Amino acid sequence: LTVPLGVLQHERIEFIPGLPNQKTKAISTLGMGCLNKVYLRFPERFWSNDVQGFSSFGSRAGQWSSWLNMNYYQPEPILLAFNAGSFGRELEKLGDEEIIGEAMKVLKRIYGKDIPTPTGVQITRWASDPFAFGSYSSLRPGSNRSTIQALRKPLNQRVFFAGEATSLDYPSTVHGAYLSGIRAANEILDVLG
Repeated sequence: LTVPLGVLQHERIEFIPGLPNQKTKAISTLGMGCLNKVYLRFPERFWSNDVQGFSSFGSRAGQWSSWLNMNYYQPEPILLAFNAGSFGRELEKLGDEEIIGEAMKVLKRIYGKDIPTPTGVQITRWASDPFAFGSYSSLRPGSNRSTIQALRKPLNQRVFFAGEATSLDYPSTVHGAYLSGIRAANEILDVLG
């Protein structure tokens, strides 16, 4: 079974019989974070292409704090903003135009009022996505490696768990998800003999 931890936490899958207490405790104890991204494409680059990214400090943690210069890696003039935590979740309630306006306020504070308007925008809303309910898993107080081990433990050698939240070495990453899939596949092969 490979689904985001948020889907398990929201009980979007019914298990019959129900999951054992150790498994449900692991699901509820681990955190599911929110890191939303706002991609802004501009008609031309108005920032230095020598920098890979920059930081901005707002009034709240996680509020328009990290920016990545995508033009550093590819030819399009695109900036990517990261918004994390509770601010990232609150941002999802705003419409696209409000989000663009907030992003532009930050950029105008840094680069001046004469910067161009974006010609294209892509916005993630991971916490409200019914197929994810968040971005990445995390250890919360009360959780540790044994919590992850409880989550990834197969059920009666019939249901096997994979995904980034089950990775002991690389949680919260794509390669952690990939490697957990290989681990679960090997567990299945071991059972099949």
